[in-house]
Amino acid sequence: MKQSRLLLFLALLSGCTAQIRESDFIRPLRDGPLSAPSVAAAAPAYSLTEHRIARPDGGRLYAVHLRQPGARATILYFGGNGYTIGRYGAWTASIFAPLGVDLMIVDHRGYGLSEGTTGIAAMEADALAVFDYLRDLPGGGRRIVLHGHSLGSFIAGHVAANRPAAGVVLESSATTTEEWVAASTPGAAKLFIRKVDIGEGLRGRGNLANMARIDEPVLLLVGAKDITTPPRLSQGLYAASPLPSTRKTLRTIEGAGHENVMTRPETIRAYRAFLAALD
Repeated sequence: MKQSRLLLFLALLSGCTAQIRESDFIRPLRDGPLSAPSVAAAAPAYSLTEHRIARPDGGRLYAVHLRQPGARATILYFGGNGYTIGRYGAWTASIFAPLGVDLMIVDHRGYGLSEGTTGIAAMEADALAVFDYLRDLPGGGRRIVLHGHSLGSFIAGHVAANRPAAGVVLESSATTTEEWVAASTPGAAKLFIRKVDIGEGLRGRGNLANMARIDEPVLLLVGAKDITTPPRLSQGLYAASPLPSTRKTLRTIEGAGHENVMTRPETIRAYRAFLAALD
């Protein structure tokens, strides 16, 4: 989602029409594997198993399963645009290990070591397959909590709307592409942009439609200083959820931006309380 401000700036130089396509929104990055030594250094409680998940087009998704004794649940984590397991997997492990959970992370297709051609529809289908794969692993299917950050929150929301999970965490999320573009466009740019042309693959994408279909407990996390997916978008998701207030929680994290919500003690306290409520 970081490309939005650059795209809107370029629109000022090209006829005052901002064109946003999937190829602008999704930028695959190739990367290597997550090494056992890096996991041991960052989160020594975890043991690491690598997985290759076959897809119908012949490609394979790269995933890692991190396990620790006595885990209370398994977090199925979907990173944002620019996230790869090789680059950020050890850091993610360091965040979740103290919460007493197992963790599965998957590279989006075309990212990291995952194969295939990128696209949101394909990524959503992949995510459903990953959930099914994890559910069927020996000991892997107990209490799966879906967690998605930014672009990954769209993917996590799609899975939650189509599969039964124990809980759902949407971090730095958005209602729709259209509302995200409007919310993240600098005020000065709005004076010049006459039209925003959003590609067909992105129209209506986001978690607004998913909220009506998610009946698991939901935790919404957003940084108070997030200018990429501003807090009002998460507020919109909270309002759209039909769940009672006892089953949905919104936490706006003071001092946090788009990328560092999970580093804040307030977030970890909220996460612990969310997991405890699932027990």
